[in-house]
Amino acid sequence: MEFPQTLHSGVVSSLRRLSFCTLLAMLLPAFATAQSVMSRRVHGVAGTFDLPLSLTATNPTTEPRTGPNQTIVFTFDKAISSAAANISEGTATAGTPTFSGNDVVVGLTGVSNQQYVTIALANVASSDGGTGGCSSARLGFLAGDVNQNRVVTLADLGLVNAQLAQFVTVANFLKDVNASGTLTLTDKGITNANLTRALPAP
Repeated sequence: MEFPQTLHSGVVSSLRRLSFCTLLAMLLPAFATAQSVMSRRVHGVAGTFDLPLSLTATNPTTEPRTGPNQTIVFTFDKAISSAAANISEGTATAGTPTFSGNDVVVGLTGVSNQQYVTIALANVASSDGGTGGCSSARLGFLAGDVNQNRVVTLADLGLVNAQLAQFVTVANFLKDVNASGTLTLTDKGITNANLTRALPAP
């Protein structure tokens, strides 16, 4: 995006570091703006647990819970009435978004392990009449990487092992790698099977 030469060079430099969607929200305040993005999984009877995702594409959050089905939740600053979702990076299929107040919920299927996926929202329309908004989220999928350092090691195995037979809570839900609602030897086995697997540098 080009800016008028009359703008101070420091201002131009700052603007160029912003995403297109952020610039739209600044220039056209009627546009809905994403406030946060979560990776959501239902862990059986233990309930639903959300993993907050980084909004910085060059430092994506790692999701260690197994696929192939995943759910991404975008939360905006106002109620949303419609949006379109697509995958711009990685192997996955985005379902038709659903809407609940300020949340846009996108179900993903066919998500492969050991990869980065970018989910993009376009044509975001808010209930107050705002149209044309957009947002995106980039995250890594690496089963068993419970300490989220982009490589599965003995440290991850130790973290899962330490939680065996514990109740799934907000403090340990990432160790429930298969999102079954219980921390068992199955979670340890999945982590062990993924030892040495890693994501590339983001």
